[in-house]
Amino acid sequence: MAGCTAYEKLIDNMSPLGKIAFYGRTHKLSKILVDIEAFATSLSKNGFLKGDTLTVYLPTSIQAVVAFYACSKVGVTANIVHPLWPIENLKVNLEKTNSKGLLYYDALVKDKSILNGLDQTLIECSVADYMGALSPFYKAYGRFKCRGKNKSRAYREFLKEGRDGSVDVKGQGEDIAVTMHSGGTDGTPKIVALSNDALNALADNLTACDRADKQDDYSLVILPIFHAFGLGVSVHTALVKKYNLCLSSRFKASVANYYIFRYNVSMIAGVPVMFRKMCEARNFKGNKLKKLRSLWCGGDVTPEELIEEFDKKVEKSGGSARLMRGYGLSEVSGVCSVNTDENYKKGSVGKPILNTKIITVDEKGNINAVGEKGEIAVCTKASYSGYVGGWHSFIEVNGEKFVKTGDIGYLDGEGYLFVTGRKKRTVKINAINVFPSEVEEIISEIEGVKEVAVTNFEKDNKILLKAFIVSNGKVDDKEIERKIFLDCNSKLIKYSRVSVVQFKEELPRTSFGKIDYNALNKI
Repeated sequence: MAGCTAYEKLIDNMSPLGKIAFYGRTHKLSKILVDIEAFATSLSKNGFLKGDTLTVYLPTSIQAVVAFYACSKVGVTANIVHPLWPIENLKVNLEKTNSKGLLYYDALVKDKSILNGLDQTLIECSVADYMGALSPFYKAYGRFKCRGKNKSRAYREFLKEGRDGSVDVKGQGEDIAVTMHSGGTDGTPKIVALSNDALNALADNLTACDRADKQDDYSLVILPIFHAFGLGVSVHTALVKKYNLCLSSRFKASVANYYIFRYNVSMIAGVPVMFRKMCEARNFKGNKLKKLRSLWCGGDVTPEELIEEFDKKVEKSGGSARLMRGYGLSEVSGVCSVNTDENYKKGSVGKPILNTKIITVDEKGNINAVGEKGEIAVCTKASYSGYVGGWHSFIEVNGEKFVKTGDIGYLDGEGYLFVTGRKKRTVKINAINVFPSEVEEIISEIEGVKEVAVTNFEKDNKILLKAFIVSNGKVDDKEIERKIFLDCNSKLIKYSRVSVVQFKEELPRTSFGKIDYNALNKI
């Protein structure tokens, strides 16, 4: 169905016997749909109009799924953000997106009073919302974890308000269905806007890559829903392809493996570090691995040794699934190229998926020859509408619109894509985009800091951040270091915090006078 909303795409294609598993409980998709309808109706009753924005400040959860599809139905944009963002970052985001409402988890907002003063309709969610007889225990836990008060309304009360009515579909295919944080194609943080049409096109484009038989199959959602790969593939594509969902609000390898064995999991989309940890966990074995069919790995560089080790363990358990390396970015709804059983080449990220064109271009926008490295550009109906604020990275090539990705790579003579590096300066840590420029901005405000450059390094298979500091000589180095750790811990999400501080007399420079980050990465 062309030009429809993500909500309508779900209604037209979902399995009537579909299920969503969450915290060990299984819920009928038909009942979740009732909540989607109620939430959409309540949004309208509470003054949300087509074009407004509702911020979803939640982990991967049923409430987040409900909010996304309800917003799609009534033409409201779901602004999905990281639930562990510091409140100051959240406030900036709310302003940039002109948000009108905020959903949050009780246990993750330790002091509810910090939300006072926000010009938002506040809706408080809890694990208890979908725990049946166990709800009182989870409610008690939420009260124990939190303090303070605000003028929020309970999620269940918000749903109840919409039970006694209905609302027509007001959204359209071209409407912005979701906005989410992105590294941008130039390496500076931006908010990417994805339309209903883009997310629906992704679901259609991935059809040929799907190996599952759909007989009570589950998609294991280990990627966060605020991640385009997670929302676009693990949730939306999976649902319209008649998968059940198993939602994991927080990734833990042993738990993810347990879900594989408890449910008929056949589809998993994740990033390399997730698959590595699952493979290394003691419980990654057994007959249930035979059920695995579609295993998509992207979001970061996937080492060949990881693929070989993962595939070997699956094969040893009697399975035939292979870990397929792919490539994508938020600006194309998560995926644009992937290896498949039919088209597979070692070291590559596969061939473009259905209805997708990929080229590489030089600095002037000219198409590179086969095998020649250049900036990767993608043409697909799953591409974004632009960034919040109006900027975009589109170029026109032979009358077609391509997204310049900021990544460097080449295409071989058979059409396989190889990614060789990043033009943009963004770091992936546990599948989360981390922006060194944001960290540098905070550190530069500390008294005594003359210059700062932040790079990443690897230690014990973990990606960490290092700050190189040039002081002005007016403040003791140890005092600067203490303030760096203090400020980063209070103002940044944990993945963006600096682990090492190193002082230098001066920072290396390129011939253009800019800080030479490549040189710093070698230190």
